[in-house]
This record gives sequence, C-alpha cells and structure tokens, in this order.
Amino acid sequence: MTSSKKYFVTALLVLSAAAPLPAQRFDPSAGFILNLDFSRFRYDDSTGYVELYHAFYPTLVTLDGTPEGSYKGWIRMTVRIRTKAEGVPVVHEVNILPVVVRDSASLRSSMTMVSASAYRIPAGEYFLDVLAVDSLSPNRRDSLLLPLSVPAMGSRTMVSDLELCSRITEGASEGMFVKNTLEVVPNPSLAFGSAGAPIVFHYAELYDLKAGVRYFVETSIIDNRNTVVRRTGRWRTYSVPHAVDIGTTNVAAVPSGRYVFSLRLLKDSTEEVARSTKIFFVSNPHLQAVSATETSSAATELAGLTFEELGTEFATARYLASSKEVEMFSKLTTADARREFLGTFWTEVGKGHEGHEPTTRVEYQMRVTSANQKFRVHNREGWRSDRGRVYILYGDPDEIERVPSEGDSKPSEVWHYYQIENGVLFIFADRSGFGEYVLVHSTKRGELQDESWQRMLR
Repeated sequence: MTSSKKYFVTALLVLSAAAPLPAQRFDPSAGFILNLDFSRFRYDDSTGYVELYHAFYPTLVTLDGTPEGSYKGWIRMTVRIRTKAEGVPVVHEVNILPVVVRDSASLRSSMTMVSASAYRIPAGEYFLDVLAVDSLSPNRRDSLLLPLSVPAMGSRTMVSDLELCSRITEGASEGMFVKNTLEVVPNPSLAFGSAGAPIVFHYAELYDLKAGVRYFVETSIIDNRNTVVRRTGRWRTYSVPHAVDIGTTNVAAVPSGRYVFSLRLLKDSTEEVARSTKIFFVSNPHLQAVSATETSSAATELAGLTFEELGTEFATARYLASSKEVEMFSKLTTADARREFLGTFWTEVGKGHEGHEPTTRVEYQMRVTSANQKFRVHNREGWRSDRGRVYILYGDPDEIERVPSEGDSKPSEVWHYYQIENGVLFIFADRSGFGEYVLVHSTKRGELQDESWQRMLR
C-alpha cells in the first residue's frame, strides 16, 4: 500500500515579513522538545515499512538573527534502529533540519515544524533510538529510546498502525506527505483539543480483505476507565484486497485526558477480524475532567501548590510520563490547568502507567527526596542523575558492587535487582572523575543497552 521509497521531509515555518532587525541571537526560555510518533505498515509478508514522524517548536530552538530580520537555526537528528538481541544496527543516519523564522513577532508563535522519515525493516524485535540536538546550543537536546516490534504480517486480514493526523486532503498528486493520492500530515505530539487541533484525522491501511465480504468499520474513543466516549461505524464492501481507511473525529467537546483511539474491522457487526489502537491526548481546559471524581484525592493534595511548584513536581515525575504528556504539560499556562493535569496523572500512576508498576504520589515523592539526599553531585540535584532516576523508578537495589578505579580504569557501580524480569543489572561509571556516575549499560528491557560498555571505563 505505502510507497517503498525512503523519504525525509521538513515543513519549515515561513511567516509574514517584517522590518529588518539587527542581527541577534534568540535563546529560548523553555526546554527543547522532540515530539515523536511512528506507524508500521506492510511492505511484504516478511518486511515492514516503518514511518517516523517528528515535530519541533521553532520557538524552542536557538536561532541566530540575520541582517534581513529573519532567524535561522538547525536541528541535528540522529536515528538509530538496532536489533534487540544482538544490537546490530539496521538504520543509522544523521539529518540536519533547518529552522527558519521570518520575523521577530513569529517567535511567540506556537506553530510547529513537522518532518518524517521511513524505513524498510525485516520482521523482528528492535530498539529505536532518536536523538535531536539544537545545533547552536548542543547542550539543549531531547532523546527517546523505544522498543520497536516489526511483525511478520503474512497473508491475513489485518489493520496497520493508526496514524493520527492534523490534516488529510484527498486528490493529492505530489508533496512532502503524499501517499495513496492523499496528503497525510501527521501530528507527532498526538495532542488534540480546542487550542488548535479539535479534529482528529485518522489514516490506516487494511490488508488482505476478502472480496464480497461486507465489513463494519468501527472507530471509538475510549477513556482511562475503559468507557467509550465516542463511537461511529459504517458498512463497507471492498473490491480490492488492500484499501485505505480515513476519517475524522471531533474532540472539541471531549474532556481533557488520555484516551485510546480504536479502529476495528468486523464481519456481521459482531465478529472482530482485526483492530488497531493508539494512545492520544485531549486538552480542553474549559471542560470538566473525565476523572474528576477519581482524582479528587490527588487534587486535594495539590491544592496548595503554586504554578512553579506544580511545574517542579511534574519535572521530577517525568520519568513516569510519556513524551506526549511532557509536551502537553508544557502547554499549560495556569496553575488550575496544571493541577487538573497532575490530578489525572497521579491517578493513572496509581493504577500502573506507561509500563511502570503502580505507585502513589506520596511514595514517589519520598523516593525523589531520598534520591536528592543520596545522589546529589555538586549543584546537581540527585533526582536528575542517572542513579537517582533508576532509584526512583525501581527502588533500592538488592546488591551494589562498587569497583574502585585501577590504573586507567574509571570507578564504577553495578546495581543488581533480583526481583525484576528474573534479575537485571544497571552499570554506572564515573567517567568524569568527579563523582557523577552515568548509566553505561543495563539488562533491563527498555533501558540503555551497550554490550561494549567496558570502553566507557577507560
């Protein structure tokens, strides 16, 4: 269904002209953010076609002014995909994305620049590692390390991953996001709502459909209590074995929160043939939160905190949050909005969130306090360190091996957790020699894995 060509495209922010300004540097006041999403499509029976979608805020990129009054910067983005078992790279590429803002007034804009890349990947289990660096301020960076499973799709009726989009236009013949005669513009933040994206556009590919069979295509929005808050459906009979499904869902009246978008393919409206789901986020601050009753306890605990204190609390909690939640929180501009968000967030954390074990707000904050006491180095708070993060997420290790420096070898620590995944370890090295231990290898799924970590000790 999807074209086999590899592409990398960038949508540049091009805004209205203004009077020339003296050359100057624009230094963002907020953190640099990488928004990332991906969808897997079928290439052939044993190969998948993985599309990555990336988005950045130009106002969070360091920019140099020009004599003409415009601003220019660059983002250096490295994409690596390697096999989970052997660590063999199947993709390793570096791309430079130019950022252009045409006038100073636009530096207050919330517009995004969107880019995409695509890769043919043999079926298997991989790690996806993406690093984005603000080229003019290399210490400003963001990265994601995610497990990536590429299934062997074979010859069976199925639905591809969902791509949730900010716009889909029919009848397109060329352009940066065109596929199957559609211009499909992704929304890598997966954040929708009244502020700018009240309509969720979805794109999915359907494979190995049976001729003459009458299918019911159902789309639903499901909240964190597994309650369907929106549902639509339609009957379809396909004359070709492979087809595309697109549609729109208005979420302007959906309360703020974390949701699942579901697309199901059914026969006779009851027999499910295939389904695809994707988590997304809705921000409608003017509406009462779905989880208001559930979050009343957390909301009470948060009632006395200021806007800044709420921001600090979420900063320490971001180890439990998805990149989409981090991006969504960054857009909240009032204490009430932050309080509402955190009330829902801590309620979900208490049930188990983003693959983490259930924990309470109080328990988590006690670990943060303890990490600050144990792992503070110079002026760097303990929770910001690698050892602090591991301690906060997994608790005290069952055993610690401390290896002092010998000759040219740096000191290191090996933390053992015997009750996690039948036993895992984390290896930290004091590479700087100033007592700041950084993680160089772990056997825990989803954590940094580097089988040649010993080189870090030299």
